[in-house]
Amino acid sequence: MSFVNITLEQKQEVISDLRKVKNQLAERMLFPGTSGNLSMRVGDYSPEQFYFAVTSSGKDKSKNTPEDFLFVDHAGHPCENTLLKPSAETLIHCEIYRLTGCSAVFHVHTVFNNLISEWMGNGGFVTAQGIELIKAFNIWEEDAAISIPVLPNYADIPRIAAEVEGVLNPAVPGILLRNHGIYAWGKNAFEAKKHLESFEFIFEYLYRSLLLQNVPKR
Repeated sequence: MSFVNITLEQKQEVISDLRKVKNQLAERMLFPGTSGNLSMRVGDYSPEQFYFAVTSSGKDKSKNTPEDFLFVDHAGHPCENTLLKPSAETLIHCEIYRLTGCSAVFHVHTVFNNLISEWMGNGGFVTAQGIELIKAFNIWEEDAAISIPVLPNYADIPRIAAEVEGVLNPAVPGILLRNHGIYAWGKNAFEAKKHLESFEFIFEYLYRSLLLQNVPKR
């Protein structure tokens, strides 16, 4: 498989889907200070060779321009001549695609995911149990529990990417970077967004539960 075999129609479809998600999340103020990144795979997949569109580095995601996205290969290198730079965390996307074969990876920084990863992440994961939105991950057991992996927020991105394989759990489509943000993925843009929203609900629930621990029950 080669990038030259990917059609213009395929590229435009991926960019269109990414732009829709970017606009929806930007309206909810989920990209403060140009933070966060989105990507979607295009064309066929093999663990050794795949391609995806990813948000350009340093762009205002509340605006739409022709320079919002670029295409990169399985190693995070641009596939076309461009002056654009891929998001600094593209290598983490590469590892998630390689290990899962998913079609979309979305990453946001929020106050809730930052605080919960810092407060509860000492053991290398955040545990959630008995929360309704766990069903969004196709986990239907009564009072189900999940453990969301937490990785250190190293300044060296390749160092983070190297640790993804050791913690990734296919049953829980998300990884937290401590005091940084959540990566969520899915088989398409809809599923990745569903997973992202569900993780964010869970983090807010956990945070507010901590606040209520010292409040007397009536």
